[in-house]
Amino acid sequence: MSPWTQIALLAKREFLQRVTSKPFIITMSLLTVAILAVGPVVSLLADGVDEATTIGLTGGEPPGIEQELHAQAVLFGMEIEVDRFPTRVEAEAALADGQIAVVLVDGTEAVYHTEESSRLTALVHGAVDTTLKTAALTDAGLSEGEIALIVEPVSMGITTLEEEDTQDKAKSGAAFAGAMLLYVSIIMFGQFVAMGTVEEKQNRVVEVVLSRVRPWQVLVGKVGGIGLLGLLQLVVLAGAATTSAQLADLSDIDVAAIGLPIIASLILWFILGYTFYAFLYAAVGSTVSRQEELQGAIMIPIILILPGYLAAILAAESPEALLPTVASWLPPWAPFVMPVRVAAGVPQPWEILVAVVGTTLGAIALVWIGSRVYSGALLRTGGKVKLREAWKAADE
Repeated sequence: MSPWTQIALLAKREFLQRVTSKPFIITMSLLTVAILAVGPVVSLLADGVDEATTIGLTGGEPPGIEQELHAQAVLFGMEIEVDRFPTRVEAEAALADGQIAVVLVDGTEAVYHTEESSRLTALVHGAVDTTLKTAALTDAGLSEGEIALIVEPVSMGITTLEEEDTQDKAKSGAAFAGAMLLYVSIIMFGQFVAMGTVEEKQNRVVEVVLSRVRPWQVLVGKVGGIGLLGLLQLVVLAGAATTSAQLADLSDIDVAAIGLPIIASLILWFILGYTFYAFLYAAVGSTVSRQEELQGAIMIPIILILPGYLAAILAAESPEALLPTVASWLPPWAPFVMPVRVAAGVPQPWEILVAVVGTTLGAIALVWIGSRVYSGALLRTGGKVKLREAWKAADE
């Protein structure tokens, strides 16, 4: 049997053992259902966003004020309702209870409960101003047509040099969410590699396996099988998120046009990032003999990963800033930062090439280093093995 056939069998064993486990099935099911539920929930909540704003009237009011309030609301793109109260005390009680947004007292004073709304104030002020001017001009003997010419708002054209691209914002948000998913996935499945290594070392299963295959084959099979499991989870959750966004019926956003490139990007960067870190996790996992000792050992890759998470947050806010730009070029952090910058349309093609090639070369280097440490430490039990000792032991 060829070495690569043996690796394929080891990878298949790792994959089937974990994909059929109850914890994985239950966790995946709950996460998928929760993500799918987000879209319909957002859609239901959005249905109630455009509720009418109620304006209260009390005391003396200018003639025609209600009609003018509705006219002003059209200009402001708002939907309003008008409610009258016999006394100011009753109006203020309704204001405190949240039944109305503002009270117009005697046509001269706008009263709010806590915080003033400048938009609503402008609406009410415009209605009062127009009503009073109309009454004064009527008393002066002007006709309705003449009054309309004077009080009617002057229309003004509005032009924007660049239209706001909702697609770009959605892409950046989706890429940032994807980067966070990559961060969690790489840590989670990297730890699976480390825990599996310690478990087999602790129960001596690895000694039986090594009687038939070489240590590097065990390592590559383990990393490959668990990596396939991580890839499956990533695709399922990303697909669920895309479906959920479609169910949310987001206006002006082409979910499919955003979702498919983001998923493809996640797959590429997961493969590179996971390969980079999985062999490191396996190496540090092979240096300990008990699960209790593992937490301290895996802090090495976590400390290396954490700056990438922080740089991805910075990239979401300022993709052209120096720190996320440099971080997106470097192998340890490119998988988390570069997808966010690419979605923002910031990096040049050479930057993407540097990130991909650098991460690929870094992953190849970690495969060699991790395999050597793994081979030297795998059969050493009884306590923690120093990395230097494991490195030297690989030559024995």
